[in-house]
Amino acid sequence: LAGGFSFDELFCGGDLGKIDGGVTNAVAPPPQKDEGTSSIIVEVGDIRSREELVFAVGINHSQARITVCFRGSVTKTDFMADARINLVKAPDPRTESSDTVGIHQGFYEYLFRGREKGKPSKYAEIMIHVQRLFDESPSRRKEFKLYVTGHGSGGALATLFGFYASAASLPLPVTVVSVASPRVGNLDFARTFAELESQGRIRHLRIANHNDPVTLGPKVSSKHALSATTKAFSPLGYLALKATRSESGDEVYYHTGIKMKLRTDDVRPGSPRCELSYSAASILSGLRTIDEDEDSVTVNNKLLRHNSGSFPSGQDDALVSYHYGAAYRESMELAECELANLTLNNVYREKTASL
Repeated sequence: LAGGFSFDELFCGGDLGKIDGGVTNAVAPPPQKDEGTSSIIVEVGDIRSREELVFAVGINHSQARITVCFRGSVTKTDFMADARINLVKAPDPRTESSDTVGIHQGFYEYLFRGREKGKPSKYAEIMIHVQRLFDESPSRRKEFKLYVTGHGSGGALATLFGFYASAASLPLPVTVVSVASPRVGNLDFARTFAELESQGRIRHLRIANHNDPVTLGPKVSSKHALSATTKAFSPLGYLALKATRSESGDEVYYHTGIKMKLRTDDVRPGSPRCELSYSAASILSGLRTIDEDEDSVTVNNKLLRHNSGSFPSGQDDALVSYHYGAAYRESMELAECELANLTLNNVYREKTASL
């Protein structure tokens, strides 16, 4: 797990998160026969960077890898999408299924909504680039694999893109490497994701810093939150609201994939810097519990201290500093030795063996 992706490569050289004004015709020249060992960015979708999500598509010939990278939240439009935490019913990606799954409204619409002048959705646009790269050489569909990555909301978009791409006509498995990602969907989404994992169609490494508040939410949809508030102030209104929607369990968010929790502080001598767990373990074992840990308690306590004014001046910034790219870079560097001999396939085998 420590090999393959350098942290700079994970963010496409670190430049994608800084793009905000749009780059016209931001397309790299076609690769030459001697591509070397570095990644080449072949497409960048950022011309309407203030109104739409930003992505890049790259290829690494030496590692037989095609990568889609999503920018995290930078603009007002990005943050508005983050805030739309209602769960919408979206189609199950499996062609044989007519079921639906619940997905974060903001992320789903950002990736799949139609665009002005009849342009395809961002998902369709990116898939055109990905399919073209796979079709450029007859050997690529046998030798290359698709990787999808992003930080913050970019990680959520990567998870969602990989979820649907795993059911498309692409070489499998699709590998998602999300960093600092919030939750993306409900229980039906998590169960379907786990089934796709069991079929070898998708793998997901979800990297989360200890105490990063972004990775701890959202917990419930806006409907669920409204229901709780209405119940407290108007029991009759609560019953009316409940009658118009499905069970509240459909409005709860769940994480997916293999969680890699990284620590930079509060580590005892000899204690690991990295903890690995399988997010769907409780779902598959029938417990149906939300994948929470002591992070939630720690962050909530810090928020209470902040709101009560007990934080020294400037320390409230520590609440979000765990989310920054620099913090993740530091965490990855500290955990590198622990990860050197691990592979994602072996971690999946170990964490799912007893399920």
